Amino acid sequence: MAGRRICAGYYRRYDGKVVYVISLATDADTGEETVIWTAYPFADVPRYCTSSKKSFCAFVEIDGERRAKYKRLTNMKISAAAIERLEDEGFRGPVRKRQRRQLEEEYDSREYQQSLSYLAYAKDLCENYNFDRSKYRLCIKEKRFAAITRSDFAKLKEDLQFLDNALKTVLSEYRTYFRERFVDGLSIRKYAEAHGLNRGSVDYLQKKFFTALALLLKERDEAEGKCRLSQPVKN
Repeated sequence: MAGRRICAGYYRRYDGKVVYVISLATDADTGEETVIWTAYPFADVPRYCTSSKKSFCAFVEIDGERRAKYKRLTNMKISAAAIERLEDEGFRGPVRKRQRRQLEEEYDSREYQQSLSYLAYAKDLCENYNFDRSKYRLCIKEKRFAAITRSDFAKLKEDLQFLDNALKTVLSEYRTYFRERFVDGLSIRKYAEAHGLNRGSVDYLQKKFFTALALLLKERDEAEGKCRLSQPVKN
């Protein structure tokens, strides 16, 4: 598997952890290829890691079953904001091939309500809003669960409705910002330019929005006596 091609994109590790592969680099002395990656969800303070390509492409044995150490998640798409952040750190964004695929033919490797914190949950809902909305509309139009399970569709639907209702009510002050950033797809840089703001001001606005949404998600769970995170978070 050392000859396996590694592309920029999301990969799931054998233990369930998701990482984003940024690029490959070659050691000038040994010629060994190294994979540059970062954990997902992306941390507020970027932390980049490296693994030898040989290690990245290796297999592990779990409960007697041989599994790839990392498996690519072909249906998870990086957001414009994340690409901009990588470019600001000096990395190149992913190179996309022009390829049209039907949404229902894609394997939906996205997991719903599996974030480790409410802040990560809030970011996840916003960054995947367009994809989730398209998937929901496809299911409604086709009157079937297209490339999604019944249980995941229920999670998808309740989160979309919750976010839409929040933006119409308690988070209405962020409605225009949300539409331009996560529906129209403006990067932080382009949003700042369009509104005559500096990047720091937009970063602060985004932090306030994510924090407010995270609080609402937490309050919803507390009111309903359930937890929609992958594990309970104690504050």
